[in-house]
Amino acid sequence: MLSTLALSASACSSLPHAYEPRSPQIPDARTIPLSSGAILSLAEVGSGQAVVFVHGAIADLRSWNAQQSPVLKPFRLVTYSRRYHYPNAWGGNGSDYTDANHERDLVALIREMGLGRVHLVGHGTGAQVALAVAKSRPELVRTLVLIEPQMAGVAGDRPGFAPLAEQRDQVWAAMEKALKADDAEKAAKQLFDWANASPGAYDALPAPFKGEILDNARLLPFQLAHPPQPLLCGDLSALALPVLVVSGERSNPFYGAVADAIAACIPGALRETTPSAGHDLQRENPDAFNATLLGFLTAH
Repeated sequence: MLSTLALSASACSSLPHAYEPRSPQIPDARTIPLSSGAILSLAEVGSGQAVVFVHGAIADLRSWNAQQSPVLKPFRLVTYSRRYHYPNAWGGNGSDYTDANHERDLVALIREMGLGRVHLVGHGTGAQVALAVAKSRPELVRTLVLIEPQMAGVAGDRPGFAPLAEQRDQVWAAMEKALKADDAEKAAKQLFDWANASPGAYDALPAPFKGEILDNARLLPFQLAHPPQPLLCGDLSALALPVLVVSGERSNPFYGAVADAIAACIPGALRETTPSAGHDLQRENPDAFNATLLGFLTAH
């Protein structure tokens, strides 16, 4: 389990607060101070019902550039970078990088931007943040889209899942070793290659995408120090809103197994697979994903 691999919280304080960015500033982003205590960078386009996108572990609001598409023009599209993620300033030593605070930030963002009931779209670890808000503040959420969720506890008793979870834990252990050696890029590479079930996937990335990852890889110690709270199938069965669960055809089978389990646990949930795409399916095959997303949103 992640908790057995977590770095001590004190390790977070050793990370520098000043660094040289590996990617350019985001020209369309602005900042918003929230009552949760965070000051977050965000971008928005369009009008109509709001769709709020929540990025994953080694990512930021640019994860959703391909969703700023004419296809989704009928909606108000809001992307933001979670606390500490690029290009946000660091406001502490990482001890506040917790699921509870990410949830508070998202609730405050929705309320203080006056977004009303939103469509929430979360990727990877961001999917669990989106799910937490849908559970705790259902009055704020119209629909929920979970992309490549990694809530392993939901799939724990499914046949064939144990070896996938064991492989995941081995990768996390290797990441911890790399981070203790102050090699965040190696840890990010290990994570990216595993998520895409492809050794060398990180090395094959174009330089701008690598830059995005490297600007967020320094957060990995925070994430290992504060692993997500485990969820079980029973924690999902009371969700009473439209839910879409999506995985990539070429991503690690771990994600597909978890997505299958989550869809089976939520009454009425839809389950889709984006073809010809790995873990970052929303940017690898945006045409297919955007069409799936548009169909789901317009139906609700």
